[in-house]
Amino acid sequence: MIEESELINEANDDILDDLNDDQLAEYKSMLKQLGAFPDKVLINTLSMIAEDYSISYPDSCNYIYLAIRDLLLSKDVKPDCKLPLVYVIDSILKNAKGLYIEIMRQDIQNWMGTVYQMLQGSELARVKLRRVWNTWNEFQIFSHNDWEVMGKCFTDEDEKVAVAKKIADAKTKAAGIERSSDGSLLLGSKLRKYMQVVLDDVQADETDELSKVSLERLADINPDLLVEIKKAAEGIMEQERMAGVSNVIALDGVQVAVEDEDGVSRLFPELRSQEFLKRSAEWDKLNLDCIRVTNESIKKLFQNVRTATNPDYALTQSTIYHAQGVDVMKLLGSASAAASTLTQMLERHKLQTKNKGFVSFTAGPLHKNLPAAHPSFYRNTIVSAKAIDKSKFTTEGLKEKNDAVIARLYDGGLPFVCSADGRRFAKQIEHSRHLDELFRRTQLEKTMDRTDERQWYPSGSVWCGQSLRMDDGNNVVSSAVGANEINESDVDIDPSTCLVSADESRDKCAICGINFNMQFDQDEGEWKYNNCKEIEVLNDDVAEKESESMLVHVTCLRGLGSPEVLTIDQVLQL
Repeated sequence: MIEESELINEANDDILDDLNDDQLAEYKSMLKQLGAFPDKVLINTLSMIAEDYSISYPDSCNYIYLAIRDLLLSKDVKPDCKLPLVYVIDSILKNAKGLYIEIMRQDIQNWMGTVYQMLQGSELARVKLRRVWNTWNEFQIFSHNDWEVMGKCFTDEDEKVAVAKKIADAKTKAAGIERSSDGSLLLGSKLRKYMQVVLDDVQADETDELSKVSLERLADINPDLLVEIKKAAEGIMEQERMAGVSNVIALDGVQVAVEDEDGVSRLFPELRSQEFLKRSAEWDKLNLDCIRVTNESIKKLFQNVRTATNPDYALTQSTIYHAQGVDVMKLLGSASAAASTLTQMLERHKLQTKNKGFVSFTAGPLHKNLPAAHPSFYRNTIVSAKAIDKSKFTTEGLKEKNDAVIARLYDGGLPFVCSADGRRFAKQIEHSRHLDELFRRTQLEKTMDRTDERQWYPSGSVWCGQSLRMDDGNNVVSSAVGANEINESDVDIDPSTCLVSADESRDKCAICGINFNMQFDQDEGEWKYNNCKEIEVLNDDVAEKESESMLVHVTCLRGLGSPEVLTIDQVLQL
């Protein structure tokens, strides 16, 4: 009898009761722990708890579902925390099933549209929510009619997109722009080239290459702008056609020669006025070392600004200047602005010198009568000021570098350049597809789970687990991996935010030789160089010191691949 009573007590202990208030509060607490990160372990735990009540406990099933539903509809929960809660519901439907399917079938349509609206602004989150909804149809969890009712927000959005696409197609078709079966625009090669140049100018302020759109994408999202771009491109083509007859192009009243007396190729027209060319020739006769003189001028201007803003100096000199009727702040502001302008001119001069005979319009117009707002055909391109010397096409001449021929090959044969990886393309559609592939690859890498592996030959502290750091208080990451992540994130940092204390003895970049721009740090109360970084430079074997610290532009350093140290042959001997 004793053994039978013990078995009965054990059986009673195994019987599961409905959720009580404490258990439900603990379940809600676990839901809140999810936050914005869909932790698979925590989601599985929540699903297993729900599965225990999925057969014979309708009240507990209803309590669990309402706990998740209330958080989904709560305005106190951030939008980026909604998707992990949807993953919990998805896991319960696919694993626990039972009573939950009928409970959720009647109610999902009441919150799906609301959650979809809350995710406005996060296109990736909306795509993931739609993907969850699609899997319910693939797993046949609900009937097709119920499934369609749940996703009414998605079908309505698809209808809006379809209507907008029809309107966009009608507008582009009215403007004479047709589409092929694969969705690409049917444009002439010349018209497409000029339209792409105008579009690049419109997107010139966009720093993220992956955020830029192609002509095909622009036709879907903003057909009116595409029509305006087509008109601008046709205007450029008309000017070029007229130039073939009159031998000149009129830009805001300035006659610009397309072909000079020596027969310069029309593929590379000279866009500067004759007056400007004569004035430049006169300056060339002076034989000035403009880089050295400009460097010294910038150094003196910045030195005067730093000295005049010193509290001790300002206290004694401001009274003298005030008595003479001089506004010290305006004077210092003018000096600082002049130094910054001279620095920009040096950067432009360096680019033109690097191009060796090519006039770069990347930084804007060279002449006041060629404004930056002019059609983009004259910006973001490199126009040759020299004709191709055909006499160099000999056995010996081909051994020398011919910049004009190289420019024609790249600009004419492969004109579309991807700034993300430097690849060149002959057609704009190929460039667009490449950018789309990079975007998809980037989004995929963001969603992939990564496993940190131990490196070869680690240090003793790393092997013993002593050299670890906490990432946001949750994820433990090794110091070596953390360093790699920091180096990768440096690429995304704005160079203007990289500040180093101003040093008169190191006022020029060791890579390009151009002076640093200077700004006043209000927090620390001192002058600093922006777009600047201190780096260690390794000397050669005959030097007394093994290495020395130098200041370089962050942009120049990135051009060399952002190395940790530089060698002496990579810097200028300043």
